[in-house]
Parts: sequence; C-alpha cells; structure tokens
Amino acid sequence: MYAKKKMVVNPIIDWTHSDIWQYIESEYIEVCDLYKRGYDRVGCIGCPMAGKKRYKEFTDFPEYKKLYIHAFDRMLEERKRRGKECKWKTGEEVFLWWMEDENIPGQMSIEDFL
Repeated sequence: MYAKKKMVVNPIIDWTHSDIWQYIESEYIEVCDLYKRGYDRVGCIGCPMAGKKRYKEFTDFPEYKKLYIHAFDRMLEERKRRGKECKWKTGEEVFLWWMEDENIPGQMSIEDFL
C-alpha cells in the first residue's frame, strides 16, 4: 500500500486580530453584540481564562455572580455532608478565591509557613 500525501492548510493561522476584523467587516459578517460592548472573547461568563476581565462580566451580568455563589454554597454543603475539610465558610469566600481576590478572610500567606 502506498501512503497518500496529505497537506494541511490553515489559511488564517497567521492572521492578526485586525486581519480577522477587517475580513468580518469586508464580508458583512454578523457578530455577537457583546464584541461591540468591548468583549474580545465570548464564551462562559466567569471563565478563569478571561483573567481580570471577569470582573466586568460579573458587573454586566450580576445574576451570574449570584448563580456562581449559589453553586459554591451547594458545593460547600456537599463537602460538609461528606465530612470533607474545607478552608472556606461561604460561597462568597469561594467566589473571591475563584476571582483571585487576594483579600480573602483567613487566607494564608507564604510567611505563615516560615
């Protein structure tokens, strides 16, 4: 048997951000309105990959913050029910950790171990 040669083509792999937007505009492609509101990625609200932009997401969509906190409260209840140790007392504390807030009550620092 002879192996067939394959060629992989990625025509936009080297496109810049502006190349992509120029193409979208030149072809009159509809895009999500969130891009017009300053978002440069649209997916899950609160995604850690969005970094500090998550603060804007939760400001723009406060119901999602409430849902996250509610889910974290349920997680803590389940951990308690199973007898698992937990360093957080409330869903709000877990949310602050999730948001990488450095002022979480009871948070330890490296100096605490020295």
